[in-house]
Amino acid sequence: MRNNVVLAVIVSALLICFVFASWKLGLIGRLSDYDQLVTTMRGEGSWGPLVCIGIQFVQVVIFAIPGEITQIAAGYVFGAWKGFLYAVVGIMLGSACNYSFARLVGRPVMEKVLGQRRLERMDKLFGSNKGKSALFVLFLLPGMPKDAMSYGAGLTQLKVGEFVVISGLARMPALLFSTLMGSQLYDRDYGAMIMTAVIGGAAIGAFYWYQKKLIRA
Repeated sequence: MRNNVVLAVIVSALLICFVFASWKLGLIGRLSDYDQLVTTMRGEGSWGPLVCIGIQFVQVVIFAIPGEITQIAAGYVFGAWKGFLYAVVGIMLGSACNYSFARLVGRPVMEKVLGQRRLERMDKLFGSNKGKSALFVLFLLPGMPKDAMSYGAGLTQLKVGEFVVISGLARMPALLFSTLMGSQLYDRDYGAMIMTAVIGGAAIGAFYWYQKKLIRA
């Protein structure tokens, strides 16, 4: 027990140092800047794919960085499908890291990170029989704090493999949408961008309409 506490303290300290160093060195600002992201990924040559995966990983761990920017940049530099693949790998690794961190450091630390009310809502949700389906839907919906939720999921009964598969599959439509938009932006195919945005918006609207209909029923 004592060893677990010591390990949790060490890991927490390392994560805090990593976030602080990222802020101090301007990494967070650069990862929030689309032009900087594109320049960085392009400038690394054959290491570009690994850099892209690393950027997606850091974005998930430091969830204050907007994910859509990094994903669109991946599509712009590597194309829709390669950018999608690199983004999926980085995001799933980051999600597994968040989950494992929360599982290691325990609830007291995560209450300070996420807040008690948010954790209580997650407890209620994931404690139900429909928790896995609800988790999939939450990660599927746009606008949800998915990276922060990865930390909360580490305090549930879900195994890390289950969580990574469920969250990864649910994230894929939005990821493909973002990398596709980035690829079309590179090609300056603005007509295709508008069409993609319309289709994506229609799909989201239809999903919300269906959910609302289910609730009423």
